[in-house]
Amino acid sequence: MYEIFDSITTDSVLPPEALRAVAEFVLSITSADMGTVRVTHVAAGTARVSRNRVRVNSNGDTITLDFSLLHGNRLGAGIELNQLDEKTLRQAVAYIDRIAHEQVGDATPTTMPVAPRIYGPNTSWKPATAEAIGDARAAVLPNLVRPLLRNHLNVGAFVGVSLRSTVLASTQGVMVAAQESDTEMTVTGWNANGKGTGWAGQAARDWMTLNPAAVADEAARLTRLAANPVAFEPGRRVVILDRPAVAQIVRTMGYAFDAYSTFILRCTPMYSKVTHQPRLHEQVLDSRISLSSDPNDPDGEYFPFNDSGEPLVAMPWIERGVLTHLAYGAAFAAQCGVTPSNDAPESLRMSGGSDTIEDMIAHCKEAIYVNRFAQVSHTGDDPTSGMLTGITSGACLLIRNGKIEKSIRPLRFVASPWFFLNQLEAIGSSQRTAFGYAPWAGNSWPIAPTIVPPLMIREFNFTAMADAI
Repeated sequence: MYEIFDSITTDSVLPPEALRAVAEFVLSITSADMGTVRVTHVAAGTARVSRNRVRVNSNGDTITLDFSLLHGNRLGAGIELNQLDEKTLRQAVAYIDRIAHEQVGDATPTTMPVAPRIYGPNTSWKPATAEAIGDARAAVLPNLVRPLLRNHLNVGAFVGVSLRSTVLASTQGVMVAAQESDTEMTVTGWNANGKGTGWAGQAARDWMTLNPAAVADEAARLTRLAANPVAFEPGRRVVILDRPAVAQIVRTMGYAFDAYSTFILRCTPMYSKVTHQPRLHEQVLDSRISLSSDPNDPDGEYFPFNDSGEPLVAMPWIERGVLTHLAYGAAFAAQCGVTPSNDAPESLRMSGGSDTIEDMIAHCKEAIYVNRFAQVSHTGDDPTSGMLTGITSGACLLIRNGKIEKSIRPLRFVASPWFFLNQLEAIGSSQRTAFGYAPWAGNSWPIAPTIVPPLMIREFNFTAMADAI
């Protein structure tokens, strides 16, 4: 048996067999009729550059164990721990056992059988990324910032490596574990006069696939192009959205596929206020666009189960613009007799074309190129609209007669992707896109993989000029 009470200090994360041993031990010392255990070990290393200087370069790891116990049909009780020594575990289980016994309700012993669950493979762990948690992460910083400094630009940069190992177990026979690695690097350049900024980044499960020199060169190029931005009248414009901009939009769209919110709460864009029915099998986006999720996507793998241990499976949500599936959580799927159950996707792939940014620019009479958006959020009181707002960031350029004419000041948009993705002029090939250090993500960093193409859209709604760059 794996020795679980030795030192838990590690340069990486504990392997699944170690976490299984912890979960099995907890379940073996409780007298509860039903119990569930989740053990998670997360290790992260981050480095941040601000105003041309390294401000953060740190490693850290966190182990959490939370379990809940149930006696009969009484209310349950649970606890969360960050210590896994034998004495602490025994004391915690004894305490929660006693609390669960004292809850109100029927004390008759009960069990709730769980049907056999079939899980797909776990492919989101890359050993090379685990090795980058240490010196390799700091070693790439010079390659990220020096090309910009040589061009007399001010620099901000972020490099992050995240490792996660988790196990879910229950007295009902559930036992599933997985490991995940992820990494991102981003660079922001500012022109010396503080006017105009450029941004570039990459993200991947596998550290070895990242190219810091390419990221730095792209950020430097965009920063030079973004110099001395001028005011430009907002309005409905043709827009060329690069992948970082599209990713900020697509990351907000997964909730729309939740079946319960659509059928019962009627609060997603997949519910029609005209027919008062879900829009299944209707054309909801341009016929060139498909949206899907897959735990084994080669560019954005994720755990093949959710936080409750329910399997997650590959799903085509929209095929050639037609809504083909909604996500039925386990309880709602059982109620409706739908299989398989699935969560609304956090990770999405948008696909459908092969056009390049260069082709879009070359064939454009007038358009606004947007590298990325900042502060994207839902707005308005009608959740069925999917209305978003945000500000252009990291290079906003005016295109005229197939060429970049000048840099323009940031613009605010107010628009719904469920509208403007029906105004498509061109669509490119898909790649995973970085988000980098994002205060709006909080403790959820790294953000779920988002794999998107660049898009050219007509009548994109810019509503105002913005002061921030």
